[in-house]
Amino acid sequence: MTIKRRLFISNILMIVIPIVLAIMLSVLLALLVWREFDFEFSSDEDYYNARDSAMEAAKSFVANPDLDKGRLSFMIERADELLFNNNMALRIYEINDEADANKLGTGTLRYSFGIEPFDDPKLEQALSAMGGTGLVGKGDRELYVSDTTGTYRNYRIELYSNYAAPTEESVHGEHDGWIPLGIVLGMLAVFFFTSQFLTRFVFRKIREPLEILADGVTQIRDGNLDYRIDYTRKDEFRPVCEAFNEMAGRLKESVWAVQKQEMNRKELLAGISHDLRSPLTSIQAYAEGLLDGVATTSDSRKRYASMIKTKAEDIDHMVSRLFLFSKMDLGDYPNYPEHLNLKQEVESFFQATAEEHQHEGLQVIIAPLATDLAIYADPMQFRRVLANIVENSLKYKERDKVIVLVEALQVQNKIRLIIEDDGPGVTDEALPKLFDVFYRSDASRNSPNRGSGLGLAIAEKAITFMNGQIYAQHAPSGGLRVVIELPIEDSKPEGE
Repeated sequence: MTIKRRLFISNILMIVIPIVLAIMLSVLLALLVWREFDFEFSSDEDYYNARDSAMEAAKSFVANPDLDKGRLSFMIERADELLFNNNMALRIYEINDEADANKLGTGTLRYSFGIEPFDDPKLEQALSAMGGTGLVGKGDRELYVSDTTGTYRNYRIELYSNYAAPTEESVHGEHDGWIPLGIVLGMLAVFFFTSQFLTRFVFRKIREPLEILADGVTQIRDGNLDYRIDYTRKDEFRPVCEAFNEMAGRLKESVWAVQKQEMNRKELLAGISHDLRSPLTSIQAYAEGLLDGVATTSDSRKRYASMIKTKAEDIDHMVSRLFLFSKMDLGDYPNYPEHLNLKQEVESFFQATAEEHQHEGLQVIIAPLATDLAIYADPMQFRRVLANIVENSLKYKERDKVIVLVEALQVQNKIRLIIEDDGPGVTDEALPKLFDVFYRSDASRNSPNRGSGLGLAIAEKAITFMNGQIYAQHAPSGGLRVVIELPIEDSKPEGE
C-alpha cells in the first residue's frame, strides 16, 4: 500500500474512530447513568414512588392474568432488579382458603421479586392488629400487605423494604463527580489509542524506509560503494531506493574514473620524463662532443649536428602529439566532420602511404570495398587515426617487410573497418591496454625509437569524438588486428 493511500486512510480514521468511540462511550455512560438512577433512589420521594409503582405493577399481574408473556417477562425483570438493588422484596400469593387470607407467607407463591423477605415479628403483630392489610413501619423497615377482598380477591401482595434515605452528599457527590471525570478519561483514552494505531499504521511504514535510506547513506559515506538497498515494497520509497542504487553505481564509476585519471596522469608524467630523457641525453652528448672537439673533421661535425637535429625533431614530434592528446582530453579539440565516402578515403590514404613507406617494407592489400559506404567524420582526424595504426605496424615489425590488410563491411547500422598486419602481435595481457596513454607492450620501455605510446591513445580519442569505438584483436596470421566501428552517414554525432 502506498504512503499516500495510508495517509488518506489515516486522515479518515483520525476523524471516524474518535467519533465512533465517543458515541460508544457516550452510550455506555448513558446506560450506566440510567442504570444508576433507575435502580437506586436519591430521595424519599423516589422511594415512595417506587413502592407505589411496585404495588401497582403487582396488582396489574393479578388483575391481568392474560397479559402478553413478552411484556410480562420484561416487567418482571425490571421490577425484580429495581427491588433487589434497593433492598426490597415483593411476593404475590394465591390464597387457597380463608385461613390463608390474613396470614403472611401462606398460600401458593406465584411471583417473587427482589431480596429474600425479612422476618420481623413486631411488624407482623402490628399488621395483624390492623386486620392483616395496610402499611406498617419501624425505623427504616416497612411492610405493606394488600387487601385480599374486592378486586384482588384470592391474591395477597406482600411488600418488604429495608430503606435508608440517602444523604445530600451521597446523592450529588457520588454521581455528579465521576460522570464528567469518566467522560474526560474516556475521551483521552480514545485519542491515545487512536494515535497509537495511526502511528503504527502510517508512520512506522515511513520510519522504516527512512532508516534503510539512512543506513545506505552511512555505508556510502564510509566508502562502501558496492552497497545496494534491497527494497521490495511498492510505495513511494521504492523509486527513491532505486535512484539511490543508481546514484551509488554512478558514484562508484565516477570514483573509478577519477582514480583511473589520476593513474593515467602519473603514467603520463612518467612516460614524458622517460621518453624525453633518451633524446635529450643524445643531444647533450653530441653537443658536448662538438664543444670538446671530439668531432675533428667536417664530416663528423656534420654528422653530430645532424643527430642533434634528428633528436630535436623527435622531441618536437612527441611534444606535438602530447599537446594534441591533452587538447583531446580537455575537450578543446578541433573537429569539423563532413560526409566522407569510405572507399575513396581508404584507398587514397593507403595508396599514398604504401608508396611513401615502400622503402621500409610496407605492403598494403585493400579488399574490395563497397562504393556506397559513407561515414560522418573529420577527414584530417580520420587520416591521422589510419596513419597512427600503420605507423604502429611499421615500428613493431620484426622482419624486413610487413603486410597490412584493409577491409570494410557494414554490420547493421555501423561500418566496420578492419586493419591487420602480419607482425609479431601482442600478448593477451597487453591486448586491452594498447590504447592506454604511454603504454607499450615492451615492458622494459627500453625502445623509445618504437614510439611514444601516444599514437593509439590519440586514435582512440579521435574515434570516440566520431561516436565510434576502436579495439584490438589477435589477427589469424599472428599479428595485430585493429577494428574501427563508426556509425553510418545518417547517424551523425550529437550536436552536429
